[in-house]
Amino acid sequence: MLNLGLTYGPFNVYVYTEMATIQKKPSRGRDYWAIVESRRINGKPRPVVLEHLGTAENLLKRLQEGAGPHKVKSYSHGLVAYLLNLIESLDLVQIINRHVPNKQIRDGFTVGGSIVLASMGRICQPTSKRNWYKGWAKRTSLSYLLRMSLAKIDSQHFWDQMDALPSETIPAIEEEIVDTLYEHGLLSMDTLLYDTSNFFTYIASTNERCTLAKRGKNKQRRIDLRQFGLLLLVSRQDQLPIYHRTYQGNLNDKTVFKEHFARFSDRLKRLSGSLEDITVVLDQGNNSKKMLKEVDQTIYFVGALSVHQHRHLVERANLNLQEILIGNKSVPCYKERTTIWGSDLTAVVYISEKLRDGQIRGLEQGLSKLCSELDQLKEAIKMPTQKGKKRTEAGIQKKIDSLISSCVPKGIVEWELTFLQEDAFELQYWIDYDHLEELKKWRFGRRILITNRHHWSTEEIIKAYWGQANIEYVFKNMKNPFHMAWRPQYHWTDQKIEVHGFICLVAFLLVMVAFKHARENAGFSRSPHTLLEKLSEIRLATLIDAPTQKSKGRYRATYQLEEMDPDVKELADAMGIAELPMKSKIPFSVYKS
Repeated sequence: MLNLGLTYGPFNVYVYTEMATIQKKPSRGRDYWAIVESRRINGKPRPVVLEHLGTAENLLKRLQEGAGPHKVKSYSHGLVAYLLNLIESLDLVQIINRHVPNKQIRDGFTVGGSIVLASMGRICQPTSKRNWYKGWAKRTSLSYLLRMSLAKIDSQHFWDQMDALPSETIPAIEEEIVDTLYEHGLLSMDTLLYDTSNFFTYIASTNERCTLAKRGKNKQRRIDLRQFGLLLLVSRQDQLPIYHRTYQGNLNDKTVFKEHFARFSDRLKRLSGSLEDITVVLDQGNNSKKMLKEVDQTIYFVGALSVHQHRHLVERANLNLQEILIGNKSVPCYKERTTIWGSDLTAVVYISEKLRDGQIRGLEQGLSKLCSELDQLKEAIKMPTQKGKKRTEAGIQKKIDSLISSCVPKGIVEWELTFLQEDAFELQYWIDYDHLEELKKWRFGRRILITNRHHWSTEEIIKAYWGQANIEYVFKNMKNPFHMAWRPQYHWTDQKIEVHGFICLVAFLLVMVAFKHARENAGFSRSPHTLLEKLSEIRLATLIDAPTQKSKGRYRATYQLEEMDPDVKELADAMGIAELPMKSKIPFSVYKS
């Protein structure tokens, strides 16, 4: 195979040539000719027809008409080529294969090879595994780069290969992958972000084989469906995943954190040798009195506390706020060293205008909803009931309290219930605007941060916590339906869900490494999804040329990159797409010891 820089038409292209052979195919008493290339199918070299030429008479006619492109077809190339290069450099296939107990091969692929191919599909076009080939892979240069047929890879192929990867091996595989990232200098461990999310499923309520999918508080508000949870620990700098687990969908954040804190702490210690230089950023929902003391004694951290539970701290802060420049923002802040739940910690209280505006909007919406519901109740209870169960004053009072507590903070809306006759009552309510203004001025927008990094400045503590937005963006990406999506996931057993989660995690890892390279090498400043779209626009054209005297009567298959838009070409040049090999060296078909 040759890689030549040539001028083709009005633009420069890279041309890749692959010599093919012409073979005779007898059929129904006549000889037909075809252009054939050798590719691996089920791990063995097999002839693959590139073009049917017809009879010798038709072939002679074509030769007499002169040389020229016989057939042109193009494939999406840039993204799959770059992903294969990353997979090879990180040795992902072999890492997975080392932990597979049953070294099976399906359709020419090892278990690790199939898992990685599934991850590539999640990156490029999330779809069902049944539609993996016809819906995506067939339109890319993947088959050519691997020199392997992908036509037989279907849902059964992936199910068989996923079955061969026990879920209990996933933590060890993940740890070896993270070790590889660390050895390659890709992983920054100074600040790590921890958070959880959940994903709804369509698993039937009658399915008792699946224990992961449970009903719970779904963050996409699909409380009518079963869900499973995902725990993630990623680096702040590049959002590279370091630790993940799928867990039962009905567990709260505190329970999950308590179960996994010691495990990911041990992994961090094995990885870096010491926890002294690592800071973990935690969200407010993971704190409890017992766990806070254990975290404080184990690792450096930055966390958050509920304003409602620590009003005295907020009151002290309100009287001593100072403006501090954080980035390009002036933020009112207060810092003190204090004892919280038995631990010696540094606390920072600051005002977030974004949070304050959101709380005010939420309060106004809650008041509007509450007034509407109280007005309806007022009309309903002022006349005696004609039939059915009679109202009671206690029942009405309970309902009013329930309506108020579900819409607004305590003390904002006051009310009075007056008896009229039988079970009829007069309801009057009013808003305490003084208390409302007090909340807006002294409570809204406040955040309480805590840390055991006592030497850190207020700015460093707040910036570290603001990094939590990065992991929230990670979960947002995972719920994007176009790239890296966890859905659709058509699995209904615990083992399949966990392996599916691992496939999606590998996909996310590859994207974030590619995104890191794009930022560093090409100055790329847009989103990971835009990067994937741009790389997918780099296409590889296949031209089959008729025989010439120079080619000694043989057909030649020529591969060249299509002309690109200026911004895509600039990205391709910076990321070295044209220099990537046109044949992958990844051992997709072999288990190496």
